Amino acid sequence: MKTLLLAASSLDGALSEGLGIIAKFLFIIAVVVIAHGGWQVRTGNADMGKMSIVGGLLLGLAVLIAEALFNAGGMPTISVAR
Repeated sequence: MKTLLLAASSLDGALSEGLGIIAKFLFIIAVVVIAHGGWQVRTGNADMGKMSIVGGLLLGLAVLIAEALFNAGGMPTISVAR
């Protein structure tokens, strides 16, 4: 708890912690979506399964994709707390 308070003492630290929480939440959702896509493929609905798997991969990588786009545009970003 003390490290959380120390990291959140500045605005950048607080935003970094927030992005870390969002990244972890998106990772859990991505795992569920990919598993659902695998189940869809198994039951014979290959098109929906492929879309779910691709969507899950995009969800899992959303924070990294956004950070790469901001870096490519020359805009400052906040690193994700791990």
